[in-house]
Amino acid sequence: MRDKRLSLRQAAALVADGDQIVMGAGMERSPMALLRELVRQGRRSLRLVGVVGGALNLDFLVGAGAAASVDTCSVTLGRFARTGPNFQRHVQDGRIKALDNT
Repeated sequence: MRDKRLSLRQAAALVADGDQIVMGAGMERSPMALLRELVRQGRRSLRLVGVVGGALNLDFLVGAGAAASVDTCSVTLGRFARTGPNFQRHVQDGRIKALDNT
């Protein structure tokens, strides 16, 4: 049987600029190593969707300049921050489009 495993570099290379990425809320089980690799590879204009909210995962990509839009009901860092600081700053400055799906 052929080995189907990919390195982080190979997995991130499957994501193109402008692609949509869907992730769950919460600070647990976020694919941070993959998200960091997307940033290293210079991905831009990603459409982020947070299912039942977003957390560090979405805020990180926004802060890195990789996101064009975020579609979610909230971006929070739990007990650490009411709203993701990068998300809030980019929305207020008009650098990303925030779509509310509450």
